[in-house]
Amino acid sequence: MKGDIIKAGYKLYYCKGEYYSLSQVKAKMVNYLIYPMLRPGGLAGIHTVLDVWGRTRLGPDFYYVDEVDYAINSWRKQLFYQSAKRLFHFIEYDDIEPESAGIMCRLYDKGEGFREFVISDEYDKGLPGFINLIGIESPGLTSSPAIARYVSRLVDEVLES
Repeated sequence: MKGDIIKAGYKLYYCKGEYYSLSQVKAKMVNYLIYPMLRPGGLAGIHTVLDVWGRTRLGPDFYYVDEVDYAINSWRKQLFYQSAKRLFHFIEYDDIEPESAGIMCRLYDKGEGFREFVISDEYDKGLPGFINLIGIESPGLTSSPAIARYVSRLVDEVLES
């Protein structure tokens, strides 16, 4: 991108989320999605994810990182377990196993206030025809059909000009 991404307000911060699978025996005790109350900062925290293979995954447990790394940090298992135990009193430490990890990019750093995602025609930044979608988190992904309609209108405006 031309120009200064910090001045434009587009600096991204990496937030890592890890998932653990619940053992098959204990997974049979959970057959629905559970979402706890939102924590400060709008994070749902650890919740259940039922996958197509019949597994119950717990997660994600978000934390900020400086570099993209998809390895699961085994030293965090105890922290993860303590958080999951609040939802599921019946699980034991050995009932969870590392599953997967992912990186979400945010427009705000740890300790900063929440910042909404950006959808912008970047013509005024010297990038005619470039529609920028940046910092979209879970609520934005849920509303992706509406976002697609909006972007389609922006593209039509670019093509008409």
